[in-house]
Amino acid sequence: MYFHALFLLLISALSLSHGNTLQGTIDLKRLQTILQENVKSNDITALYYSVKGLAELNADIPNICEHIQNIKYDTNNIEQVFQLANAAAITGCQNYLKPEVLHPTTQALDKKDATIADIYHAVYTLKAFGKGSVYDREDALKNLIQMLKKDDSPANYGYVFALCEHMGCGLWTASHAEGVLLAADESDSKALHFEGGLPVTSNLLTTIQRTYKNLKKPSPLSDEQRYKFAEYLLSRRSVNTPKGACLLIEAATALADDVPSPISITIKGKKYITSESDTIEFSITDLIGRPVKLLKPEEVVAQSGTRLADDVVVLSKQPLTQKPNEPTTFVLNLSKIKAQYGLYKIALSAGSKTANVNVAVLGEIQVSSVEVGIGDVDGTTSPKVTTVTYPNKLTEKLQADHLQKVTLKFSVRDKYAKPVLVQQAFVRVGGAAPDQETIFVAEPDNAKAYKVELNVGGIAKHLNWESGAYSLTVYLGDSAVSNPIAWPVGSVLFNFGKDTNAVGSPVSGTSLPYRGPLPEIAHIFRSPEARPARVVSDVFAAACAAPLLLLLLLWARLRLNFSNFPFTLSALLFHLALGGSLGLYGVLWLQLSMFDTMRYLLPLGALTFLSGHRLLRRLVSDKQAR
Repeated sequence: MYFHALFLLLISALSLSHGNTLQGTIDLKRLQTILQENVKSNDITALYYSVKGLAELNADIPNICEHIQNIKYDTNNIEQVFQLANAAAITGCQNYLKPEVLHPTTQALDKKDATIADIYHAVYTLKAFGKGSVYDREDALKNLIQMLKKDDSPANYGYVFALCEHMGCGLWTASHAEGVLLAADESDSKALHFEGGLPVTSNLLTTIQRTYKNLKKPSPLSDEQRYKFAEYLLSRRSVNTPKGACLLIEAATALADDVPSPISITIKGKKYITSESDTIEFSITDLIGRPVKLLKPEEVVAQSGTRLADDVVVLSKQPLTQKPNEPTTFVLNLSKIKAQYGLYKIALSAGSKTANVNVAVLGEIQVSSVEVGIGDVDGTTSPKVTTVTYPNKLTEKLQADHLQKVTLKFSVRDKYAKPVLVQQAFVRVGGAAPDQETIFVAEPDNAKAYKVELNVGGIAKHLNWESGAYSLTVYLGDSAVSNPIAWPVGSVLFNFGKDTNAVGSPVSGTSLPYRGPLPEIAHIFRSPEARPARVVSDVFAAACAAPLLLLLLLWARLRLNFSNFPFTLSALLFHLALGGSLGLYGVLWLQLSMFDTMRYLLPLGALTFLSGHRLLRRLVSDKQAR
């Protein structure tokens, strides 16, 4: 089952290669569930977008008038006031709101520094109560244009387009829509969106689509732009908030209602056929899962079918059949090729749109027997061959040492006994422990027979040189095979030589490599050398102190003359600092470290230098004076 699932996953990964079609649709049911769960939210933003999204889907909205009457919101936040008023308008609950709710709108419109967003929210709040009339449309539009010159972001253009939709200046929107659409950002060369993400993209797409529909003009979107905007919306289909769900529904519906609508072609259900089942179903819909407008059933055709193994064309211009009572499901019959298993590329067209679809024709494989031979590595003797039929195992444990090799030979055939090649043919050698395994690839020869040679001495390093019984398993599979095979052939007793360890036996001696803990390493430092006798150290110390002792004796005999000593501050500091430095050397010898000595010596050295320099200047000046 593991290999079967793996092959089906490979088929799924290769199933569709889209040209100018979409790779999925927007799941409206999931988005509707998100909206329904938040329609009575205590957050005004979540409530507003839930109500708006459900109205867009024409879904039932529960009675929430009392909830709207008691919900908390920021009266100074014009956006929240807009959301409250429009939620009430959608549900018919305007009478539950107090007249004071409109005060922030007049304040916003009277502000000199009001933004385009503030004006939009204020006007549409008044419109929700039937009071949003604009009497001087030309001046209002000129004012908005002047504000756009200061900030011409896509978000502001979306607000102005929406205000024009209300004021009746749709022609101005039509004259600027194409330029705004060209300013959309492109990502990965396949998706378009506006700066500001889904809110701005949704607002612009919906207002432009509604405006052009009211003007009865063809959409300004090119076919490439439709698909790139649709790709962006598909990348956002995992939204999980009421705001994201509502905006995604609005934008996707606007693109789906456009003409021509972007088309999604996907495989519905299984992506393969077998001898029992010879049809593949395709789902062909617009962006939100509806039947494609103006698409006739006879326009859905498999233009060609090519076998990927040898590029042979197996079908041409084969129409698909629309499934009864399911207008979005089309069935392709592949009974002509179900006997030739393999991967096929189907070029599918729906009107003017095409998609390349990879499908698999699954066939059955069988392996009748395996020949297991054991012989010398150098081939001096004929190998001893044992034949095992599928699905049996070896009746005895074969033995092979490090001077021999084990050979496995087998052939793979289809259900018609014709030799075939498969994508995956392996032989696994495994022991009792999880890490005691190695896998070898079986290579076919010209006659499509597979062969694997296991040099016992060569595979020892892959099995940690552990002699013992190892199982041999043959694995056969293909992405176009319905019954992959995992056949445990039997066990072989390997002997990797005298310096190896048997599986499960304790390690003895010092033979390497082996499994288990290594001997403990005990490190012994070198013993210190013997110190000299105490008398030697004393004699050496006395010899070092002899010059100092001689100096003191001479000073005592000759007597010191302090008559010329300059008793000044610099002289005293110099001699004290010099004496301190000499005393510091003595302390270094007894206990201080070199770094501690340097730390104390730096200030003493600086004092000695400065005071000595001043003392010398004093001596020179005194000598010149005499």
